[in-house]
Amino acid sequence: MRSTIFVLIFCLFASGKSFASGDEFTGQFDRELVANTEDFEQVVLKFVTRDKLDGNFEAVEGSHLAASRLLDPRTQKYSILAVLVEEKGELPVIYVDVNADKTLSAEEKYTLKQSETDNPYLWDATAQLKMKEDTFTGLPIFIQYFKSFTNDEMGPEDRLITQSTEVFAKGSVDVGGKKILFQYAFDVDNDKVDPKNGLLGIDMDGDGKVFMGKMSPESTKANEETVVFRFGDTYWATKKADVKKNQIVVEQRQEKDYKRLEIYLNKEFPNFKFTDFDGKKRQFSEFRGKYVILDVWGFWCGPCRRELPYLREASNRFKARNLVIVGLNTDEDYTTSSMKKGLADAGMTWTNAQFPSVVEFLREQLRVNTFPTTFLISPEGKVLSVGRTSQDEPSLRGAELLKSLDKILPAL
Repeated sequence: MRSTIFVLIFCLFASGKSFASGDEFTGQFDRELVANTEDFEQVVLKFVTRDKLDGNFEAVEGSHLAASRLLDPRTQKYSILAVLVEEKGELPVIYVDVNADKTLSAEEKYTLKQSETDNPYLWDATAQLKMKEDTFTGLPIFIQYFKSFTNDEMGPEDRLITQSTEVFAKGSVDVGGKKILFQYAFDVDNDKVDPKNGLLGIDMDGDGKVFMGKMSPESTKANEETVVFRFGDTYWATKKADVKKNQIVVEQRQEKDYKRLEIYLNKEFPNFKFTDFDGKKRQFSEFRGKYVILDVWGFWCGPCRRELPYLREASNRFKARNLVIVGLNTDEDYTTSSMKKGLADAGMTWTNAQFPSVVEFLREQLRVNTFPTTFLISPEGKVLSVGRTSQDEPSLRGAELLKSLDKILPAL
């Protein structure tokens, strides 16, 4: 997995000063990096006794210890020693070998605190890895401990954590005496950013951070392109982001350059046209009056295929409760006959759009970059969920999809 950094720009245009399209403004990176908490890996910590571990770290008699190796974002190898210490009556702590000396010390201790979410079983901390270059103060790894969680692959004394694997950089650009917060993807191995590739974003709502979650209008993933973001009634694109020179250059763009359709909960989902696999011209507005699962998928996508049993069950179980499914296919190489056979074999009896008819809508307007991406739309055409766990939305994955539908759809 390639590590990335983002650069954020935050600005309030309170001065009333006007700028023209093409005007350029320059800013700098902050020295602190930010962990990407939307992308993570699971790590199972195995039970261990103190005599099996080297290092001068605290673990009083009777403490529970569990250890494993974390993924190093710089090398993409599981090489960073981590030990979770749980002492009765005390907050859990995790020791992380941030200086890579193969041992643990008191300076490498991080106290886990209860997550800001409402879940009392989530605890988190951020470790800071040492970096060779002094451009940034450290490389953060966000760690979340799932207290009291077990699964079939874990022993009763094992512990589960997740860790971030990518990082962002934040920086400010001065526009007419006001600061704007921008965010770009960073190549950790080469100590550089490429604003035309990878994740990037802008703080649209002025809360001091960029929300990197699925379908967030504040962020997207660039693919050999210059991305334009909206801030209020102004539009911005990054012209240059140079870590070594500590320079960010952005330019103002015109409204017509902004192609994105912004998706918000409880707001109307945009209408769009498509062609189904019978060759019929359709519009999404045809499904008004129904609850709609709008699923962006492809046979090429393993996670998409794993969701099919639950979608079939949803179609069968909730059809009588006013539910329909509409699929937006993303397979690029197929014949109509082969795809129709594939859909039939997979039991996908619901309406599906041919990829060429929705490619512009998906790539340039919705800017979907994770698969599957699934929306739940109300009969009034409003977005009920995109399944973002960080936003406490109804889950649209696996068996949880069926539970969500049972709660939301009207009973017979």
